[in-house]
Amino acid sequence: MVALAVVAVVATLAACGSDKKTTTGPTDVTGTYSLVSVDGNSLPFTVPNVPEHTIVITSGTIILNSDHSYTVGGTGTSDDGDPQQVIADAGTYAVSGSTVTFTSSAHPPAIYTATATSTTLNATAPGGFAGSTNTSFSLVLNKE
Repeated sequence: MVALAVVAVVATLAACGSDKKTTTGPTDVTGTYSLVSVDGNSLPFTVPNVPEHTIVITSGTIILNSDHSYTVGGTGTSDDGDPQQVIADAGTYAVSGSTVTFTSSAHPPAIYTATATSTTLNATAPGGFAGSTNTSFSLVLNKE
């Protein structure tokens, strides 16, 4: 009787396991993501706390390549001038679950993160990338 109970417990525990691997994030984050908001504000976005300048971001992208390199580009104006690149970064990224960690080679030793879904990146980027004295900005980007 005890042996039968032990077999039943072992069988129950074995049935609770699964051969399927589950992930907590998307399986592939490569692609181009377009900036849709900064700190909850839609574009265009006037960057606060930029000493001696007025920077307005009108568009931005993050491109995640399959070799785990990335590039960031943002277009806008500085002091009401002609449109130009106002944000730039590049480096490498790593993915763990739904967290994407960016390591900048353009602004060392900057490291920042994003949470990925199959369609969006919610990133926290250093304020210095846009010339701001703010510590960071919250970005929402949609996958194209």
